[in-house]
Amino acid sequence: MLKKQFLLTVLSVVLLTGFFFLPENREWAEKLIGYGKDLPKELRRMDEGTRFSKRFGTEYTYSVSIAENMRKNKQQSQLVLIPPTNYFTHAGMKYHVPEPAVFYYFTGIKTVWADSREAINASLYVHVREGKILLASGADKQALKDTIASFKKHGVKL
Repeated sequence: MLKKQFLLTVLSVVLLTGFFFLPENREWAEKLIGYGKDLPKELRRMDEGTRFSKRFGTEYTYSVSIAENMRKNKQQSQLVLIPPTNYFTHAGMKYHVPEPAVFYYFTGIKTVWADSREAINASLYVHVREGKILLASGADKQALKDTIASFKKHGVKL
């Protein structure tokens, strides 16, 4: 019985070691360990905004700025069409657009991507002009369809 336990233990250690030698798994483990290293600093700075902006970078900060603009204009209950990441890249901005569920987690604002069936129901859409992220009304359905087609050309992906 003791011999079987020893063999299972050795086999488990070998398999786990092999698992973490794969490049994708090593990258994941380093990210996980990074969260542990950041914990003491985060405990000193407990406010959520600081921790989120440090951890998620522009993905969080741009999303929050869009949401703040909507709240300022009392539009926070409206559905927003968000362009894909490539759209912002072509506009010269480094903003990795979070998927709608993550955007909602960050801000409490409901969003859709251009490839969603609900995209045509968006009341607002986000666009870039002169390096600034702006909101525009989606009331004109033909203009909204054109915008959706334009966003799709950039390719919708995570």
